Amino acid sequence: MDHEIKPSFKIATRIWWNITWKTILFSLPFSFVGGIAGAMIGTIVSGGNDNLANLIGSISSAIAVIPIAILVISSSLNESYGKYRVSLTETNSY
Repeated sequence: MDHEIKPSFKIATRIWWNITWKTILFSLPFSFVGGIAGAMIGTIVSGGNDNLANLIGSISSAIAVIPIAILVISSSLNESYGKYRVSLTETNSY
């Protein structure tokens, strides 16, 4: 890679922060709705077992965040960070 550079701590922090705040902000509503829906389904499926319903709700909440995190990372690949830009390039090595 001819133009590849080693990212500084400052640039890495900017990229990390951009991904982190967007993931938290956009995933909160999906996590909330997924958790409530999962807990309701868990209550019905388990016959009222609160521990199992909470477990199903927690798992549903976490699963609801996955597509949001993927979308945030995907959108972060097309943004500029100061004078740098994160991009994907195809390589010939596997």
